[in-house]
Amino acid sequence: MVAALPLFYRRPVALSPARHMATSFPGIADYGFARQCNSVPLSLVEFSLAVRHYPIVFAGTKPAIPVAILGIDAAENLFVDAAGKWLEGAYVPAYVRRYPFIFIEDEARKEFVLGIDEAADGVKDGDANRLFWNGKPTALVEKALAFCSEYQANVNATHEFCAALEAESLLVEKEADFALKSGRKARLAGFRIVDEARFDKLSAKTFLNFRKRGWLHPIYLHLVATANWANLLDQAAKRGG
Repeated sequence: MVAALPLFYRRPVALSPARHMATSFPGIADYGFARQCNSVPLSLVEFSLAVRHYPIVFAGTKPAIPVAILGIDAAENLFVDAAGKWLEGAYVPAYVRRYPFIFIEDEARKEFVLGIDEAADGVKDGDANRLFWNGKPTALVEKALAFCSEYQANVNATHEFCAALEAESLLVEKEADFALKSGRKARLAGFRIVDEARFDKLSAKTFLNFRKRGWLHPIYLHLVATANWANLLDQAAKRGG
């Protein structure tokens, strides 16, 4: 069975001087690659920024993954326009900003190595914005490595948080129904949220442990972000939805 590729990535491979000596990357010109996704993963440190714009829920997968909801329909991102521009002033999740770079697990060495999506726009042979020079990584690669290292550390911390939510059975299935201004109705399902009643019944010991680990704040932000379902309706209305 072939493992599913991460969202956005079509041909991710580990970076190496031998394979990418002549490869260049001038940077992402726009966010067109994210135009047809209605959610992207979030890490805990992003909740305080994402809460201003998006509903924050947990994907129905196990283990749980926090995601920012970007659209009402399955292949719709209401925050990226036809030109690939992200809505001005809206937070762009780190998962999106790291593209086309990615950490790839080296199972033999039990570590992550920096990779790139060779199918991404802008990844091509050229002398400007080279990934390697004289066999050594350029500043571009070093910057990408630092970003992906920080991102992976945040993902690991988020996995611990989600495991704790699962262990306490705090996540429940949920769906959202929409009545758009155009008269169309839509439903978004397949996600989970923290059940407030169960959260309120946590034992004092567990509650204190959550507070010690810094997990209470993201739970509250997640609950507050439910108000952003209305923001999705507003964005849909601006597009005639």
